[in-house]
Amino acid sequence: MAGYFAGGCPKRINGGISLMTRIVFPYGIRFQEDGRVDLFPAGEFFILGRGNRGIRAIFHIDSGATTSILPASDAHVLGLRLESGQKILVRGFMGEPAAGYRHLIKIKSGTITARIPIIFVEGATVPRILGREGVFVQFSVLFDEVRKRTAFLDAYKEQKQIEALLS
Repeated sequence: MAGYFAGGCPKRINGGISLMTRIVFPYGIRFQEDGRVDLFPAGEFFILGRGNRGIRAIFHIDSGATTSILPASDAHVLGLRLESGQKILVRGFMGEPAAGYRHLIKIKSGTITARIPIIFVEGATVPRILGREGVFVQFSVLFDEVRKRTAFLDAYKEQKQIEALLS
C-alpha cells in the first residue's frame, strides 16, 4: 500500500506517509467474487502483541463501527490467549450476532501509536475493521472520497488546521 502527503518533508512509513502528526493512506482495493472492484478507506498498521510478536495488517477504516474487529486467528499469532479477554456479543458486520473477546492492544504506523480496544471474533471471513473507539478521540480522520485517500491528523497538535477546515 503506497501513501503520500502533499507538502512538507514526508517520511515513508508502513503504507502511508507521515509528517509527524499526519498519515495519509490510499484507499484499499478488494476484488469481489462477481468480478467487481471495490475501493474502501484503508490503513496499514502494525499490531503489537506479546513478546515482540506483531502483525502488519490492512484495516478497513469504518467510522460506523464503534469498536475495532480482528479475526480470532490474529490473537494466536500475537501471543494473546483469546479467552483472557472479556466475552462480548458483536452485531452488525456479519449479519448474525457473533461471540468475541475484547482485548486492549497497541497499533502503530510510523510515529503514531495508539492503544485501542479490539474484539477478536471467530470465523473464516472476519474482516480487519478499525472502528472509532480509542482511535477517533486521538485523531481526526478525514475521508477524501474524491482522491480516494484517508488522512489521520493528530487531534491535538493539528487543532488549528482542523478548526480552519471546519469554520
